Amino acid sequence: MTTKRKGIQSVEIGMGVLDAVVRLGRPSSLTEIAKASEMSVSQAHRYLASFVNTGFLRQDPATTLYDMHSGALRLGLAAMARLDVFEQAALIAQELVEETGRTLQLAVWADLGPTIVRWFPGSPPIYTTLTIGSRLPLTQSATGKVFLAFQNESFVSDVLQRELVRDRTDGPIDIDAIRRQVRRDLIAGVDGTTVPGLRAFAGPVFNLQGQLVMVVSVIASQTFKTDEDPAVRERLIAACREITHRLGGRWPEPA
Repeated sequence: MTTKRKGIQSVEIGMGVLDAVVRLGRPSSLTEIAKASEMSVSQAHRYLASFVNTGFLRQDPATTLYDMHSGALRLGLAAMARLDVFEQAALIAQELVEETGRTLQLAVWADLGPTIVRWFPGSPPIYTTLTIGSRLPLTQSATGKVFLAFQNESFVSDVLQRELVRDRTDGPIDIDAIRRQVRRDLIAGVDGTTVPGLRAFAGPVFNLQGQLVMVVSVIASQTFKTDEDPAVRERLIAACREITHRLGGRWPEPA
């Protein structure tokens, strides 16, 4: 159990006001910020005035709405420069493995397509030829479908065309349908199409500009009950959203 360190209460309250402005996600009124930070209007006003004076927030003279300003931007950029993307993802990934028992992998886009870069074995572990450095198919893996939906199409097109030419045995694949479904659900799933006997869900992680930077996947063998899959699916979405937020990224609304 982590013991909370004794600090300066006014600083902690002030950071709650800044966090409220961030969560609101748009220029906001004093009343909205006070409500979001769960304090009185008069108390919120004093904190907002201080943040305006120090350059962390600005107040539009025409609308009187508050929004982030250059001081907050400098602080945010400095924090982002110091963040290790994989370290942040690994912390949450390990929690997810411990909660669900399922194996987890992280994948990024490389020259030849979706590529596994981190592997977190579950309990019981699964045995597969997949490993760090393995490339995953775009249309037949959960990870690949997420890249297909959210990666820049100019990056994906060559890899996708080679894959479609090579794998025509199962008939035509509706790429647009895959993209629509994943963008709507913010997650993809497969059952046995990547590796026979293995099920997987995959979710996206985004950066500040809303660009896909990583895909997180949970993998289960037949040892795991299928009736647990919906809860794991929702937990994965929450984990991807949390990693995105820790990286300062922007989580999209379902399409």
